[in-house]
Amino acid sequence: MSESAGRALPNARVRRFMLAIQDVMGQSGLAAVLRQAGLQRFVSALPPANDKLGLRAAEYAALTQAIENYYGRGARGTLLRIGYASFNRLVVAQSFTAGFYRQVLRLLPIQNRKVLTLRLLARDLASPRGRVSVHRDDHRLKLVDYESDATVGRHRDIEICWVTLGEIQESLKWGTGLEYDVSELSCKARGEPACRFEIRDPLGA
Repeated sequence: MSESAGRALPNARVRRFMLAIQDVMGQSGLAAVLRQAGLQRFVSALPPANDKLGLRAAEYAALTQAIENYYGRGARGTLLRIGYASFNRLVVAQSFTAGFYRQVLRLLPIQNRKVLTLRLLARDLASPRGRVSVHRDDHRLKLVDYESDATVGRHRDIEICWVTLGEIQESLKWGTGLEYDVSELSCKARGEPACRFEIRDPLGA
């Protein structure tokens, strides 16, 4: 594939994404969007659960676009739920690492727990050798995704990274026990250099 196809992604991450789609849409729904995305070769067998580089980011993006096509205006809620399911599958797949994080999180104040949890997610989003950062800006916590694989080859005038937004929300709930409002402030699909997500504390936190 050409450079416009984006970077190659680990099989395990793509597999988790596909299984998360199946969790939300069912097996027939997954099969339908795989075919629409030109990925029908995975209908009978998903990518293996290993770190070898398989699909390109453009194919990952095409699968996300296929879900939008399938649901139309209702796609946003579905993609958020797929994001929740995707993070939960990450926790299961990396049970040793997640278990270590969980033990450490219990000892930390909530602000530190948020940062550490987001870094767990950022490490997965960045793989392999990508750039995803977590930092504070104007007293608010932000996750900045310079890779944003779901936007490769897609051009919009609005933010479209609902799966990542769902992953962020679910990770924070897992790490702190609280639900956070997360907004995407900029998006590579709009021609901006990175997708930036801002986390706002819930009332009373």
